[in-house]
Amino acid sequence: MTQSSTSLSAALLAGGLALALLATPALAQREPPATEQAEEAEPQAEPAPRAPAARPAPATRPAPAARPATANPPARPASPPTRPATAQAPAAAPTVSQPTAQAARLPNGATAVNEVYGDWTVDCRINDGQKLCVLTQSQGDSRTNQRVFAVELRAPKDGRAEGTILMPFWLKLENGAVLKLDDRDLGQGLRFSTCSPAGCLLPVSFPTVATDAMKGGKTLTAAALNLSNNDVVSFNIALNGFGPALDRLVQLAN
Repeated sequence: MTQSSTSLSAALLAGGLALALLATPALAQREPPATEQAEEAEPQAEPAPRAPAARPAPATRPAPAARPATANPPARPASPPTRPATAQAPAAAPTVSQPTAQAARLPNGATAVNEVYGDWTVDCRINDGQKLCVLTQSQGDSRTNQRVFAVELRAPKDGRAEGTILMPFWLKLENGAVLKLDDRDLGQGLRFSTCSPAGCLLPVSFPTVATDAMKGGKTLTAAALNLSNNDVVSFNIALNGFGPALDRLVQLAN
């Protein structure tokens, strides 16, 4: 081998080394590190889809504080137990068993009796199955033919004969009236209760001792004051026939 050949070979060798040195960085850039090559050698599985991140649970609202027991409305009381049928009150007796007009009778089956005893009249009637009996005397104005004064008594009950005296309007009602049996006071401070189209009403109540005295008397006087001049206005009630009339009243009323 000649010197020129040797030089050429050396030059080629030097050039090859230079090329090798130049190619080394490129290879270094192309080839990944060993660890990366190992990862590339294995078939890379597709990354599993990421599970959606759990949404944060909504903040739980705090439960409302329990109200105190005292705030709750009181429980309604239970309905009373139904009474058994045996506990029911017996049905009321039919009305047909109650006293009717047939129980209230007058002599000879009459529905009304009107009898006169002296200056007194006994009037007894059956109205709605009830017997109504009164003893009356009335006085009227002959000029007007109107009644201006009257007295009405019911049958004695519990030791007293109660009734009403009808007097005219033109009296001082606030002063009331007084009663006299002949010359004796029989009642003072009697007060009018009300007035009606016929006149003003004076309630009276005679004990048995008074009615017994009236049976033997002659005149019962009712007196009041005149509204215009304060004069005493008197009405005389004749007691003729009062005793027999009162006895008949008691007989018919019972």
